[in-house]
Amino acid sequence: MNQILILTKNILTEQEIQQKLQALNYEVYCSAKIFENWGQQLDTLEFFNFFQYVILSETICESEVMKLVPLLKNRSIRIIRKVEAKVTEMDHQYLEEALIHAIISNEDSVDELRECLYALKNQRNEQSYENRKYVQLSDKVSLIRPNVLKKETASPEDNYQFLEVLHHLSTTETRILSILLEAGNQVVTRETICHQIWNEDVNKSHLASLSSTVTRIKTKFETTNLSNKAIQTLWGKGYRINPELLDRIQKNDTLNTLVSNG
Repeated sequence: MNQILILTKNILTEQEIQQKLQALNYEVYCSAKIFENWGQQLDTLEFFNFFQYVILSETICESEVMKLVPLLKNRSIRIIRKVEAKVTEMDHQYLEEALIHAIISNEDSVDELRECLYALKNQRNEQSYENRKYVQLSDKVSLIRPNVLKKETASPEDNYQFLEVLHHLSTTETRILSILLEAGNQVVTRETICHQIWNEDVNKSHLASLSSTVTRIKTKFETTNLSNKAIQTLWGKGYRINPELLDRIQKNDTLNTLVSNG
């Protein structure tokens, strides 16, 4: 039997997910005390060796997750983040950087949880997470599922949606998208984008204008079937193009030309 540890600040909020996991014959241990003590007692970390999975509850704030995840990363354990509904930018970043292995929510059915955990189990048995080219998410929170997980090819109707959006981008909006497209999967700092757009020393007015323009780009792409925002905001670092959008543009000559020549 596989053991799952749920770290939380309130064990009552975990009853629903605990029951679903137990229905799948997982042995579930839910604790608020361990979470409270891990920062002060190094011995607490040895306790994690008894579990194959650890779930970080939505009651745990992001700053606390940032401190805990690097410590767990060095252990042979699958790290799962539980969210209430929406996936944050930090959760997304942690998935891409392989600091967590999956995201689930209370909305996930028993079937969805079963498939998600099974995939993580096979992943651990067959290859290290660092060698994987995609991340595993449960279905209810798969709004940021990478394009590589999708087997189907883009239909002409799908591409038409993106053509419509690109045609309605302003010159500055297209230029920003072009800069991010050229950077690929890399993050581009706000200062770098401002300098390339205005070709002068960056000031607060430029940064404010950039933020507003990026917001408009995101809004315009909401009419498409993108599974997440067109541009990812990585706080304190900069911007990065949505991997799904990047893949779509790179594989379509018309879309690529519109962005690159904009």
